[in-house]
Parts: sequence; structure tokens; C-alpha cells
Amino acid sequence: MPTPNLGETQGHPVTDADAVPSSIRWLPVLVLALGAFCAGTDNYLVAGVLAPMAADLRVSVASAGLFVTGYSLAYALAAPVVVTVLRVRSPRRLLLAAIALFAVVNLLAAVAWSPWVMAAARIAAGCVAGIYVPLAGAAAAGMATADRRGRALAVILGGISIATVAGVPLGVWVAGLSSWRMAFVVVAVVALITTAGVALTVPSGDTTPVVSLRQRLAPLRHPPVWLGLAVTISGMTAGLMIFTYVGPIYAEVPAVGAGYVGALIMAHGVGAMFGLWGGSVLVDRFGARPVLLGALTIFTANLAWQPIAAHTLATTLAFVTVWGVVGWAFLPAQQHSMIADANPEQAPMLLSLNGSAMYLGAAVGSAIGGAVIAVFGADHLWMFATGFGAIGVALSLVRHKQFRSGDRRLSHAVADR
Repeated sequence: MPTPNLGETQGHPVTDADAVPSSIRWLPVLVLALGAFCAGTDNYLVAGVLAPMAADLRVSVASAGLFVTGYSLAYALAAPVVVTVLRVRSPRRLLLAAIALFAVVNLLAAVAWSPWVMAAARIAAGCVAGIYVPLAGAAAAGMATADRRGRALAVILGGISIATVAGVPLGVWVAGLSSWRMAFVVVAVVALITTAGVALTVPSGDTTPVVSLRQRLAPLRHPPVWLGLAVTISGMTAGLMIFTYVGPIYAEVPAVGAGYVGALIMAHGVGAMFGLWGGSVLVDRFGARPVLLGALTIFTANLAWQPIAAHTLATTLAFVTVWGVVGWAFLPAQQHSMIADANPEQAPMLLSLNGSAMYLGAAVGSAIGGAVIAVFGADHLWMFATGFGAIGVALSLVRHKQFRSGDRRLSHAVADR
């Protein structure tokens, strides 16, 4: 995938004129992160307004959860195809087009008059978000030196994690003042602000060659890559299976109740911010593999503790906070591990594939979660989520055993291409 002014990430040396004291061009990175915030808020917003949205559109709560599935599935599967079909050679132009269109489709969601219109708006939003976020991540990584790349990626992911601590509660608050529809209007307004910011701060860079779909999917031939993507899918499936339905899960728990669901979402978001930044710092210091394995292991153990934690409000708050910390600490480690030993020219495509895997996991998690609620009830979700977390740990262990040799083969293969 073409990226704006990637410097070392695209295989070109960074000049003295490009260097800055902080080793990162922070202003454009923060602007790009604001767009990621929009994408995160748009996806997770549904969890905060699930009940009123379902009532207004006259569908069940489990069916309304499929709006998350549609967004996530479009992000995962449609976006790489759309980027290839568009064959745009200017990365900055594609960033601008994606975030501007994101504002338009959120306005469509705000005025949706039927479930089918909402579904179309969600699919379109997921598609353009899937174009924007990986491109923004690759651009941010390219604006940093190698020892700060983990933190640059964390800033982009931070835009998504901040959506859980600020964006989703903001949506719930706006929906309470007006309606759930106005929450999507707020997302559209922020997307328009981001469009202006990208236009003013992100450098245009050189035009880059168009990458075919075959080239984009070429890394999947290498076991370390598809094993890494499987780890991402498993972890996101486990997390989103719970997060999408956090309202139905805790609204019926005597120790919590519907009145505290917003506080739980905020506690999770606070933990996510600490986990994301702390995880990125640990990655830069100790490497991605130990951080990834440690975070996934604690994440899985915490999920298994969920039914016990639900007995009191204090332990429930502890559960969602720890879940936020370790559930988000694994993401920068996973992104960094995907590109750590690969050829620099392959980094944008690997980040794009990992972004698709994240949202594929979100789609699978929300879909399975809805099915579990419909068949077994919300109190059984933790068992399925813990199972997917354990699968992620096992896959990570397998991948780490062959990581070095596999990634060297990938790097040599790209170099010979």
C-alpha cells in the first residue's frame, strides 16, 4: 500500500532536513491519529447506543450488534480490494478522500430510516476506515526513527483507544441529550476537522507505484505472517465479543446494573490508554515478542475471571480496567512484530493486512457474541471469549518458535521480487 513520505519505511534514507529533535513529526502524526479516533469511535460507538438504536430501527439487540460486524467485515475484507481497484498513486490524496467520505457515510448513518440503510452506511464506513487507518499507521511509522517507531504506531492506535475512553462515552452522552443519531453527526464533524488537518499538515510526498492485489496478499505465503494475523484475529475476537455487548452483559447483573455501563466503558478506555502507551514503551525497550506473549496471557486469564469479578461493582471495575490495559498493550507489540524483521518495502502491506485482521476479529467476535446471546444468554460469553484468548496465546507460542527463520525468508523473498 502506498504511504505518504515514509522515508526509511519505504526504503529511502531520511535526510537531515527531515529530522526533528523528537525523532517524530508529531503534528501530522497527531492529525492522522484524530482520523483513527473517528474510526474507533464509529466502530465502538454502537456498543454505547446499542439499545436505543435497536429500538428505533425495530431490531433485536443481537441483530443490532451485527452493525458492528458489517463495519468490521468491510474494513477487513473490502478495503484492500477497493484500494487496489482505485489504483491511486498519491497517498495523501487517498488519505484525504477516505476521511472526507467517512464524514459523508456517518451522516447517512445519522439519518438512516431502516436497518438496511444503516447496514449500508456501516459497511461503507468500514470500507473507507479500512483504507485510512493502515495508511495513517504506515505514514506515522515512516515519520519516526527506528527506535521510536513503536511509539509512533501507538499514537495512531491511541486514537482508537481514546475512542473507548472519550469517544464512546461522548456518544452515549450526546445520545442522552438528543438521540443516538446525533452521536454519528458528531463523528462526521470530527472527520471533517481531520480532513482539513490532513490537507494542512501531512506532506504530499512522492507518487508511489500501484500495488496489485496479488502483491498485497503475497506475504500470506509465509507462515510467520499468517500465524501473526491469526494471533490478531483471535485476540480481537475475544475482546470484541465482550465489548460489543458490555451493555447487555452488565445491565442484568445485580451488582452492576445499566446505570454503571458507561462507567465500565470509561474504565476500560482508561486502562486501554495506559496499556497502549505502556506496551509501546516496553516494545521499544524489550522487543515485541515478550510483551505480546505476556499481554495475551494475562488478557486470557483475566477473561476467565469475569464471572467471579461480576459479583461486586469494585471487582467488575478492576476486571474491565485490567482488560483494557492488557487487551490494548498487545496491539502495538503485534503491529511491531509484524514489521520488525521484514523488508521495509513490505511494512505498509503488512500493517494493512494486520489492520484487516484486527477488524476481521472484531467482526467474528461481534457475530459470535450475538449468536451466543441469542442461544445461551449474555452470561455465557466469557467462556467463548476465554477460549479465543487461549487460542491466541497458543498461536503466538507457535509463531515465536519459527519467527526468525520465517521472517528472514520473507525479507529475502521481497528483496528478490
